[in-house]
Parts: sequence; C-alpha cells; structure tokens
Amino acid sequence: MKRRNDLNYGRLRRPVSNGVKKIGLIAGKGKFPLFFIRALRKEGREVVAIGIKGEVSLKIEKEIEKVHWIGLGELGKLIKILKEEGIEELAMVGRISKESLFTNLKLDDEAKTLFTSLKDKSDDSLLGALKDKLAQAGIRVADPREFLSPLIPQEGMLTKRSPSQDEMRDIEFGKKVAGEMAEVLKMSSLTIVVKNGVVLAVESAEGTDETIRRGGRLAKEKAVVVKVAREEGEIQLDLPVVGIETLKALKEINASCLAIDARKTVLLDRERLIEMANQAGIAIVVR
Repeated sequence: MKRRNDLNYGRLRRPVSNGVKKIGLIAGKGKFPLFFIRALRKEGREVVAIGIKGEVSLKIEKEIEKVHWIGLGELGKLIKILKEEGIEELAMVGRISKESLFTNLKLDDEAKTLFTSLKDKSDDSLLGALKDKLAQAGIRVADPREFLSPLIPQEGMLTKRSPSQDEMRDIEFGKKVAGEMAEVLKMSSLTIVVKNGVVLAVESAEGTDETIRRGGRLAKEKAVVVKVAREEGEIQLDLPVVGIETLKALKEINASCLAIDARKTVLLDRERLIEMANQAGIAIVVR
C-alpha cells in the first residue's frame, strides 16, 4: 500500500445553506463531543449540548455556554429540552457505556414505551428507535460526518512504518471476521485483535480499549488490531472513534499495527496520535 503523508479527507460536510444555525448535541463519553463542539463553533454555529449524567466529562461546560443535563432514561425530558430550544437537528456524539443500560437505569414513560417496543437491545435497535422517536417530534438526527470532514481519513498510511506482509494478512483476515461479527451482533462498529491468523479478542460491552488489552494479554506482543464500521445499520448514530487513549492501549500491549475503516472512522488528536505511533513503531493503516 502506498503511503500518503498528506492524506485527503472525505468531503462529507454539507454546506450550511438551509438557514439552520443551531444544532443540538447529545454528548457521551470521551473527547469526541469536545472536538465536535469546536468544529461547529468554527463554522459559526450555535451548539446546545445535552449531557448524559455519569457519561459526559464536566469539561464540556468549559467548551460551551449552554449544557442541559439529563439521565440516560429521561427521553421525555430530552424531547422537551430540544423543543424548548427550537432545535430541529441534532447529532449524537461520544460513547454511552453498555453497563449503564443494566445498572440502576431509571426510565421515564417515553423511554419505557421505546424500550418495550424493541425486539432486542442491539445498537441498531436502540439507536434506530431513538432516531424514529425524535423524527416524530420533528427533530432530525444528523450524521456527525457531515460536519467533521477533517477528522475522517480516507485510504492511506498514517505512519512512517507500513504493515508487513504477515500483518497485512492479519488485517484482511481481521476485517473479514470483524465485519461478519458486527453484522451478526448488529453493532455499529467492532474491534478485533488478531495474531498470526488467530482471533484473540472480539469486542463486547467493554469497548475498544479494554478489548485491545484483553487480546494483548494473550498475544504478549505484536498483535494486530482491526476496527471496522458496518456498511449498513445506524453507524451514523454511533461512529467509531480512535484517539490517544486507544493508542495508549496499543502501546501497553506492544501491538504492531492498527487498521481502521476509511471514510467511516473519526480520528481525534491526529498529529499527536501519529507521532506517538511512530515513536512506538506501530503502523496505522486506513483501508
């Protein structure tokens, strides 16, 4: 694969020509919500954040003037806030831990109705039902990629080191297995750890970084980590994100390579992440 030192990025941002200036943000864990806020503020858009209690960093209050706080099961309150703010468009950014769905989750009447309508609690079912519920209230859920093209890499090498032939074989194998597993589990994205053609870990409720560490305990070193996003389903509501914490997990297990999907993965802290990967000798390939 050719190295592209100056990657081109997908032109996913649509022009703000429909008169919509204010956008809502349902914020979850991690740095992604902060990057999203900064990107939209550069465009002159007003962002109103709805922070999920226990999930969102309080740092968000330093990035934005208006933050409404709600519990994970307060769907009625969410819709009320969005209507009062006059928001007709919102994005969902940041991870919501799966553990939260099973730990003291208190549902209001709107959320109870939504949950009882689900055939299962897969990513697709939960996010799709939420999107439909908001649409009924006149609120469009946008794909964050529409606003974040500089953070969405296309195909190419991000690092100085390219994968070896053995690593490329593991990448192709890992992408095939991870893609099929994501479809079966109806997960928006899925991480898999491979070494020498053997699957060492498949992502479950614990998230990407813990999956990497779990696979690394078996690999000992030189594991290949592959993160895929589904072709279908509600990926736009739960984009895969790679940032510094993921790179730290890769370094912890002495991984040799990370492969991510082009045009469907958000890359945070790009320059610092690539610098850290180069120093650690970890190849990062976008395919």
